[in-house]
Amino acid sequence: MSRKIDKRLLQTEAAIMEAGTRTLLSNRSAGMAEIAEAAGIGRATLYRHFKTREALIKKLVLDCYEEFDAAYAPYLHLEGKAAIQRVFEIAMQMSHRFNFLFRRWSLVEDDKDLQRLDDSTQDEMSYLFDQAKDAGDIDKHIPNAWLIAFFDSLLVSGCTLVESGDIDAEQAANYAMRSFFDGCGRKG
Repeated sequence: MSRKIDKRLLQTEAAIMEAGTRTLLSNRSAGMAEIAEAAGIGRATLYRHFKTREALIKKLVLDCYEEFDAAYAPYLHLEGKAAIQRVFEIAMQMSHRFNFLFRRWSLVEDDKDLQRLDDSTQDEMSYLFDQAKDAGDIDKHIPNAWLIAFFDSLLVSGCTLVESGDIDAEQAANYAMRSFFDGCGRKG
């Protein structure tokens, strides 16, 4: 019996997560009642899983990071340019999740746990940029703060175009990589 209950709880939470992402992407100010309705559950059930709207949004953001980390795990051996290219490819394949992260980050940006996670991600990207600079794939004179901002803007642009159906994930990754390395690559 407990396995059946556990399975139902997991299915309910998955429905909440999907509905939360979809609903908050389409309506930034959507409340818990709207999210519960979209998930096909009652508000009381939603509140049993998440005490507040902020707790749900935080969980959605954390899940995006965790989903990316799981997708990237087989590629941890990559360095520099190859690693950066793989980040673009995975992010574009997860455009729905990344669009949520980009558009809703401001709702939880003051959360200290999430800020530490974001800082850690930026540190990891800086490390990859340094490796690419050492290999001559990125101009060593471009500051990492600029590279991070440019990289993030390419992710936002690509994921937005994938979600709108204007291009597919593979095209978005290729355009982003080309833009990034042509724009920031070491010049003869």
